[in-house]
Amino acid sequence: MAITSLVRASLHDAPEPCRTCTWWQGGVRRIDKERWAASVEGRFGAWGMLYREDDRTVGIVQYGPSADFPHAHRLPAGPPSLDAVLITCALVDPATGPWVVQRLLLAVAGETRDRGLIALEAFATAVERPDAPHLVPLPRTDLEEIGFAPVREAGEVALMRLDLRGLVTVPAAEASLLDRVREEIAERRSKRVPARY
Repeated sequence: MAITSLVRASLHDAPEPCRTCTWWQGGVRRIDKERWAASVEGRFGAWGMLYREDDRTVGIVQYGPSADFPHAHRLPAGPPSLDAVLITCALVDPATGPWVVQRLLLAVAGETRDRGLIALEAFATAVERPDAPHLVPLPRTDLEEIGFAPVREAGEVALMRLDLRGLVTVPAAEASLLDRVREEIAERRSKRVPARY
């Protein structure tokens, strides 16, 4: 298992739908993803993270300066703040646990804080979508569990924010141990035998 940065050079490791999708970048306007990625990388750096397991990608999140995602400024509960890094979406293999999304979100939070930036924002919903691989908006409970709080709400959509100024990151060795514990718990749950009555 490894979390790696998503940049133009690693875009081929992203799931097929993510390689050309520009919904957040332009909405109805046609955008050249290669040109957009080159611009963001030049000013900001990596604009996503990949969760890789056994040479395959099981999770991805996309993020970057909110100004680089114009479609986000037209969404319910928006616009996102211009001082925030916006997490736009995630795509996760449904065969994995919800911890993949949380691990990616924590990695984004740590990297963003290490860059000296002050906040993360994301659009979220409390609507349950079991086994949905494409998480747009993101699951509200996943965001709340790592400290995001609502800024504005409109119907089922909320703009959530995490202030990074008080964030303390976990060393990589401890994070790796936490991942192994979560995997073992998930494996034990999958092997449970139903009770007989």
